[in-house]
Amino acid sequence: EIDGPYGPFAIGERAIQRLWASGEVRGPMAAASGATIEIVHPGDWNRGAGPDFLGAEILVDGRRLRGDIEIHLRCSDWHAHGHDRDPHFGGVILHAVLLPGTKDVSTLSGHRPETVVLLPYLPRDLEDLAEEDALLELRGRSGEVARRVLEAEPNLSLGLKRRALERFRHKTKHARARIREVGWDAACHELFVESLGLGGNRAPMSELARSHSPEQMLILGLDALYMEKCGRWRLRGLRPAGHPHRRLGQYLELHRRRPEWRAQLRDWAATLPASPLVSARRRLIDEVFACLLSDGRADTLCVNALLPLLQDPRHALDRSWLDWPPGHHPDDIHEARSLLGLSGAARNWEVQGILDILRRSMGSAEPKPA
Repeated sequence: EIDGPYGPFAIGERAIQRLWASGEVRGPMAAASGATIEIVHPGDWNRGAGPDFLGAEILVDGRRLRGDIEIHLRCSDWHAHGHDRDPHFGGVILHAVLLPGTKDVSTLSGHRPETVVLLPYLPRDLEDLAEEDALLELRGRSGEVARRVLEAEPNLSLGLKRRALERFRHKTKHARARIREVGWDAACHELFVESLGLGGNRAPMSELARSHSPEQMLILGLDALYMEKCGRWRLRGLRPAGHPHRRLGQYLELHRRRPEWRAQLRDWAATLPASPLVSARRRLIDEVFACLLSDGRADTLCVNALLPLLQDPRHALDRSWLDWPPGHHPDDIHEARSLLGLSGAARNWEVQGILDILRRSMGSAEPKPA
């Protein structure tokens, strides 16, 4: 389990293997030896005994090598799993580990493959990867989702609300740290754009927001911003509404139509605790956001970024956050709600609580055959 900015989450080797297999990790990356590693071909994902990827092709300081790749969370797993004594691992040319802390490893023949720490070079946010992996493993298995939830929280409503509230506190803590670092207006800008990248593109969106103020973004223009992260965008499986080019365009248009939208947002938040949730939500989407975002996208933005950012002792928003519509969430979560007896319109505390259970429970990959 790793302590992320929004709270603890579990991640296993399978999530990193899935990312490696996608070909998104390309390099250049600095190996522990000081060599520069680039990935030409990630290799074929091996679900049986032996290295994780077979027949890969890499460049080591420009020299082309063909061989196998082994993925681990930590460098010490090489010896813990007995790879130094296993002849199946004699053809490994690269040992790719997620977390820092490297040391030389060797095969049975004495060959020393290069070792690289992947964490600084991941093209996507680690927490996104962990959640995506958990949801992929349970796709089409809403019954299993419901079983895990009930196993973790027999007192369903109380347990899910407790988990959701803990997550809100983590999000609020993260938002306050960003405010202390860059100020409220810049934090609002960064977290808004970062949230528009949820679904695989949070990291490049965050980099754009940290590199350019809203005014600079407007001057650069949509196409220049998009091309600045060319090769970093994850586009496979995205619907047109979720394309990063479209989402960046919506953000730029919001600044054109509502240059003072951040001040309007703070005024809106001050009245939220005393306002009916339905009418307050409508005012936010129609007036502050100028009808530029779909209801579901606006809800996702609120629960992940804006309400934690706006939390204030003078007007606490935790109750509004718990009861807010949860925004976009997977169909399996929606079906699991029904199986759990959670009826009516979905509330954020239900979805956040379920997701927290899945994030924490999916860290271990199935063991490979010996």
